[in-house]
Amino acid sequence: MTATRTNEDVARWVVRLEAGPLSPGEQRELDSWLDAAPHHRGALIRARAAWGDLDRIGALAGGSSSDFARYSFASSRRYLLAASLAALTLGGVSYFAYTLTREVYDTGIGEVRRVTLTDGSSIVLNSATRAIVRFRDTEREVRLARGEALFEVREDKARPFIVSADGLTVRAVGTAFAVRIADERVAVTVTEGVVEVAAAVERPRRVAANHRAIVTSAAPVAIEPIAPAIANRQLAWRDGMVAFDGELLGDAIAEINRHSRRPIVIEDPALGAMPIVGIFRVGDAEGFAKAAAAALDAEVQTDGDIIRLTRVGENR
Repeated sequence: MTATRTNEDVARWVVRLEAGPLSPGEQRELDSWLDAAPHHRGALIRARAAWGDLDRIGALAGGSSSDFARYSFASSRRYLLAASLAALTLGGVSYFAYTLTREVYDTGIGEVRRVTLTDGSSIVLNSATRAIVRFRDTEREVRLARGEALFEVREDKARPFIVSADGLTVRAVGTAFAVRIADERVAVTVTEGVVEVAAAVERPRRVAANHRAIVTSAAPVAIEPIAPAIANRQLAWRDGMVAFDGELLGDAIAEINRHSRRPIVIEDPALGAMPIVGIFRVGDAEGFAKAAAAALDAEVQTDGDIIRLTRVGENR
């Protein structure tokens, strides 16, 4: 398929998605188109962000109640969008080389890193995280390739701050929020301000402070409140700590293992279902295992780099 045809298809789907929910037949057609080529999904996400930039001229058609006027405006936006996408395609690599500032930031297992960006915003990267930053005159874009990051965005109304992660886009101007990719889902936790969250085939949703959006490929975006104390506990990693307040031991171990090259293994489901409370240093898997053993009447056994938690006397 040519780039021109792809741009036209993307523009058509953006217009249709903005008009309202798809019919079952349209949804099947869109799913088929998204699966037809690896780049289609990313093209649709970028185009929906570009469509939002055209909102500033929406008043040209907003004063009329005529369906024809609204359709004409939507059609004009569709072709303007297609033309802008085509221009980017024709520009090719040289266009982006001269208009974008691109930086790649990585953290290893157990590493937490703070990065200050050129606009004054900052990113705190959790363990085993990669973020790719591209700035240009009209927008600030970050692609979270894996892991988890906390974004503290410096306000710039002329350049929205856009984070993309596994088929999801988060759009902000000046705010603070965290994005995490794990277990085939993306979680967006907003601690300050408001962001706009959009999955590839859904209309954008607003997420305010003290709320969290959960996105999976099999369900619509789900938005739920989250108490500030819980959000702060879940983001304790930014200060080099992990905190638990009644989480199941099995879930706590999964979080500890994200930060350590020495995995903790637990084979007893009953032990894994017991609650754990405490604050622990990132990367100190052995220290966590010893504290959990003391609190839950268990014992620690080491097997090379593997740390095993078992009930007292289980292997005797």
